[in-house]
This record gives sequence, structure tokens and C-alpha cells, in this order.
Amino acid sequence: MRYAALLVVLGVAAGLLAGQVMGADEAKPTTLAGTVVKVEEAKVTVKAGEQEVVVVTDDKTVVTVDGKEANVADLKAGQEVVVTPAEGTATKIEATTPKVEAPKAETPKEK
Repeated sequence: MRYAALLVVLGVAAGLLAGQVMGADEAKPTTLAGTVVKVEEAKVTVKAGEQEVVVVTDDKTVVTVDGKEANVADLKAGQEVVVTPAEGTATKIEATTPKVEAPKAETPKEK
């Protein structure tokens, strides 16, 4: 009787493990990373790789720009964003403004 119970437990464990391994291949990314292309009302177009994705937001979407609380309207083209989740209505958008390096000052040439 104990042997049969052990076989059942091992069978269930093997089935769960197989399900996790098979599901790992089908796992979808949880976030979308890219660059803001444009913002139109509650929609943000993000260039991710070679494609553009339209991200839908709502009044519950939490937006931060450079670590500070913001609104969707504060997002600007060129900002790097991470959107959560990768599909559906965004619950969180974290934006970072790219750093612009100041041009190097030319030194006067000696005569």
C-alpha cells in the first residue's frame, strides 16, 4: 500500500515538473522595453526592437519619469520606457530621459 502511494506522489510530482518545463517555452515577457515614439491622449507608441507597439493606459496606470511621479502626458518622444505588463492595459510605465552630453569646448589654438 505504501508503495502504491509513493508511486502516486512521484507521478504527480513528475506531471507538475513536466508542466513547468513545457510552460517555460511558452512564457511571455512580463515587461515591454523600448523608446517612446509618440503620446496621444491615453495611448503611448513605443518602439521595441523593429516594431512599434501601442500601449493603452487608464487612470490607474502609474507613471514615473526619472524616478518622479508623473502623468502619461509628461512622457516625451525619445524617452526610454519599461511598461508593465507587456500586453494589455499598462499598470506601470517607468520612463528615463536620455542624458545629453554637453558639447566639448574647443581650446584656443596657439599662434
